[in-house]
Amino acid sequence: MQRVSAARLIPPALVAAAFVAAAAAPAAAAAEPRDQVVLSGTVEVPRGREVGEVVILTGSAVIDGVAFGDVVVLNGDIIVNGQVSGSVVAVDGSVSLGPNAQVAGDVTARGEIELTDGAKVDGRVRQHAAFTWRGPISAFGRFASWLAVTVSTLLLGLGLVLVLPRGVDAAFAAARGSPVVSLGWGAALAVGVPVLSIISIASLVGLPLGLAVLLAFVLVAFVGYALAAYVLGRLLWRRSERRVLAFVIGWAILRAVALIPFVSGLTWAAGAVFGVGAAAVATWRVRGAGGKHRGRKTVEWTEHVSEEAGL
Repeated sequence: MQRVSAARLIPPALVAAAFVAAAAAPAAAAAEPRDQVVLSGTVEVPRGREVGEVVILTGSAVIDGVAFGDVVVLNGDIIVNGQVSGSVVAVDGSVSLGPNAQVAGDVTARGEIELTDGAKVDGRVRQHAAFTWRGPISAFGRFASWLAVTVSTLLLGLGLVLVLPRGVDAAFAAARGSPVVSLGWGAALAVGVPVLSIISIASLVGLPLGLAVLLAFVLVAFVGYALAAYVLGRLLWRRSERRVLAFVIGWAILRAVALIPFVSGLTWAAGAVFGVGAAAVATWRVRGAGGKHRGRKTVEWTEHVSEEAGL
């Protein structure tokens, strides 16, 4: 029995091509060999029988006859004692080639490949192969995260503009009138709140409170980013009665910039910090105005009591 050398990296194009060919093949005539596509189970091709493609999701394949296409098993083993006109691929399994086996293509397996004397392989034989899907998945993962943040900030920003129009206007006034103060407050909160939350978590006694504050601060950061988009849109679109349009303009610019690698994180952090700071400054100003108003009411009530006492 003969062992073959190991390969380290195998692209999944061959596996994908086999599935596409099996799924998209046109209807064949009755005399032509039929493809065998199985989700779970064993495909046996006895001697004297002919098939086309053989694709198995979970199971095994035993080819004693003739396969005119590829033989691909995602999870399982393959045994060939007949003829395969294409390639033999075991994504997560082993391959055994008997003495009468003839393979016109490659033989690839993540596990062991056993070649009995007399077996013929016209292509390459690669065992212990690593089928890498990491590249396409990572690329899709980055786009999926961008899409999720884009949709979330759009819905959140529209909700803020429609439900709290005066609140977003107050944040815009604070950001436009005191941009440095807003940025400073945002930076202080971005550093101080997580630090205090971590200290609370480390104390164990304040563990629930620390976790709750951290989770709430994530929502606050999203709100700050949406407010930053509104501020940017209002600076470009000065008509205050069109709040929704102003927000959409600013949001579209920020999300377009977020498509640039290594810049998306910076724009997100800067927008969230600045928006949170603007909201903090606006809240402080509203509280200050409310306090003075309450004070005037107290003075008037006190004078009224004094007049009654004089009577």
